[in-house]
Amino acid sequence: MIDKILSDSRYIEKLNKINDIESERYYCKHDLSHSREVVRILTALSKSRELNNYEELSAIMGYLHDIGRADDYDGMHNKCSSEFARVLLKEYEFDNDSTNIICYAIDNHSGRMPLNDIYTYIRENTVEENVNETWANLLRIADQLSRDCYKCEAASSCRWLPEEKTIEAWKC
Repeated sequence: MIDKILSDSRYIEKLNKINDIESERYYCKHDLSHSREVVRILTALSKSRELNNYEELSAIMGYLHDIGRADDYDGMHNKCSSEFARVLLKEYEFDNDSTNIICYAIDNHSGRMPLNDIYTYIRENTVEENVNETWANLLRIADQLSRDCYKCEAASSCRWLPEEKTIEAWKC
């Protein structure tokens, strides 16, 4: 499934549009490299919780979570991303239950958490009663942890709070 998504002309077009929009962006970018890192982290977090179909769901969520920035860059990109995901997944006849999980997580992934809360969530291997909430939280965490704030040249002017910025130590 992920190969179909990554080679879909609409996906490529949106990714190229984001790259054009961000060509001179000083802060973190929402490019393919960012998505790959989100997939890597999300896969590890979901595997540790033994979530069903974690590899495929993590890949789809990770590659699609920011794609809506092509349509609504500073607004509700999460909503645009989940709507695009739903269209693609329906066309590719992906199962409805997984599609609903993916779209819920993408739609609810925005926002940052203090690192201490993230570390607690990871350490306690938290799984909410509602699996959709678990996936949304894991995607939010993977998205945040994918950033290398500790070596970012824009860190001093970044709007992220100090307690939200990643530190090198977490990757150990």
